Amino acid sequence: MKILTSLALTAALATVALPVTAQERAHVAGGVKLEYQDLDVQIIALGWSMKELLRGKVYNEQGKLVGYVNDAILSQDGQATFVIVNVAGFLSVGHKLIALPTPAFALTDSGDLVLPNATKDALESLPPFHYR
Repeated sequence: MKILTSLALTAALATVALPVTAQERAHVAGGVKLEYQDLDVQIIALGWSMKELLRGKVYNEQGKLVGYVNDAILSQDGQATFVIVNVAGFLSVGHKLIALPTPAFALTDSGDLVLPNATKDALESLPPFHYR
């Protein structure tokens, strides 16, 4: 029993992590080494929260509702993000999804998405987006 206790204690002590600096720490996510030295958290904090975005409505600059956010998609190369908007038909009946690049939108102080110069008819005339 004493030998088992000693082995368990030795194993536990061997796994204790010693403090290391951020530069010594290797962060790996999905097989990619992540570097945090130049990370600017203020830029991240000013970004769009996907959780909040997915609950949102889309308005034009006149404040008229033109659609509802259905999803957000990041391209495989990580270079582009698209907002998938549900453009409901008359009296919100129907379901048509369209994909629009995020630079097309503005974000108000209250968190609403604004699509300048958008009309419901113009959005409904865009090609539909289908998930593959």
